[in-house]
Amino acid sequence: MSDASRRSDASQISAELVARLERLPFSKWHRHFFILAFFGIALDAADFAMFGAALPPVAHEFGLGPAQAGLLATVGLVGAFLGALFWGTMSDYIGRRISFQATVGLFALFTGLVATSWNVLSLSVFRFLSNFGLGGEVPVTLTLSAEYSPGRIRGAMSGNIMAAFPVGLVLAAALSLLIIPHWGWRALFVVGVIPALLLFFVRRYMPESARFLLSKGRIAEAESIVAGIEQEAIGRALTADEIKSLSNVRADVAAPGKVTVFELLAPGRAKNTLLLWVVSFGFLWASNGILFMLPTILTQRGIPLTAAIGFQLVQALSAVIGYSACGFLIDRYGRRPVLFLYYFVGAFFHLWFAMASGMWLYAAAAAVGWVNPGVYGATGIYVSELHPTHLRATAVGWFFGIGRIGSFLAPTVVGFMLAYGLGAYVLHTFALAYLISAIALWLIGVETKGRVLEQITGEGGIAAAAEATAPAPVMRPAGT
Repeated sequence: MSDASRRSDASQISAELVARLERLPFSKWHRHFFILAFFGIALDAADFAMFGAALPPVAHEFGLGPAQAGLLATVGLVGAFLGALFWGTMSDYIGRRISFQATVGLFALFTGLVATSWNVLSLSVFRFLSNFGLGGEVPVTLTLSAEYSPGRIRGAMSGNIMAAFPVGLVLAAALSLLIIPHWGWRALFVVGVIPALLLFFVRRYMPESARFLLSKGRIAEAESIVAGIEQEAIGRALTADEIKSLSNVRADVAAPGKVTVFELLAPGRAKNTLLLWVVSFGFLWASNGILFMLPTILTQRGIPLTAAIGFQLVQALSAVIGYSACGFLIDRYGRRPVLFLYYFVGAFFHLWFAMASGMWLYAAAAAVGWVNPGVYGATGIYVSELHPTHLRATAVGWFFGIGRIGSFLAPTVVGFMLAYGLGAYVLHTFALAYLISAIALWLIGVETKGRVLEQITGEGGIAAAAEATAPAPVMRPAGT
């Protein structure tokens, strides 16, 4: 058989496998996958946030001043930054499933070891390594979810998995209040080992991505996985009539081995990559500024600390709903309009929060929470859809990773603004970040709603998808 014939057969088989995945109804298999991924993200977020609650007693035990305590927190952020870049990229080489296992194992193991820290250096090393795993888990999970969610429900399924992040923040607050006053900060990090239990469920409920296997030319393995999913989902294989072969679908089969990071900046992709990085930086500037500095901002306005924490709780609860709602809305109305409005209107919500007082301040806090962080999970879904399988996880990892530069800068810059009497304008910087993100997102110019991943990134690539997004030209009668 000639090479051309083999490629034709592989292309036909891959198209059929993609069609089989896309035509499956939301089933028991999808539900099990959703629950495992949801708990992975929630426990990831809880591990991340627990350190903030533990930092005051940690600083007291080791005799750290405010600057040293801040540096210790930054070590974790650097670990998460590098983890997102590393594991997102590695997932495109070694697979999504093994990367998920590695990231969960790392952050569970080293979070537990934080409890054994005997000095600041050991604490810093364990925290860095736990966050190195933690930072990679979100992009890997989001990539897996995008590749296993049928196009018609990809936004709702993946978006609601990402809603686990604010749930994890609430869980961290509850655990911190329950454990630290009674058993101390070390006991809190012993509890952080619990995510390792997820590894027992990965073998059964989280197979390797069939799309990833196709991209590596491992067609037989992909066929076996799809057949197993069909059996668990509907108890049989889909028939030819049910599949109804999808047009213009060509899976990423045996993609040539290139350096995926460099491909993100290749001609035809560089513009969208840079725009997405602007969006991510703008979001995490505002999100981490709110997350770490909101109580300080509000207390400088004369609001008691207990009330300031209450505003944080209102924002967190609203964020859970905002995350979930955004996932459903992008499936119904499209990625571009919904995400643009979340960022654009979000800019004005931050301004409202800056100027509100009395009971209106609670309403403004809820509105901010709805968009910040409510839009981020859906934005990550959009990123995954804009890239072919062989570099999808790299794109998502670098999207989250570059944004974390905003994570480093926001608390420091906001701290300086508060110190120099510019606290009244902090929320204005968050509003500006959201406005810039809205513009950058709209300039990408591609709608991906309801489309099969291969229809977005296949033959013709994003340029064809952008052309399909553009409104059709108005036809005028000849002679007018």
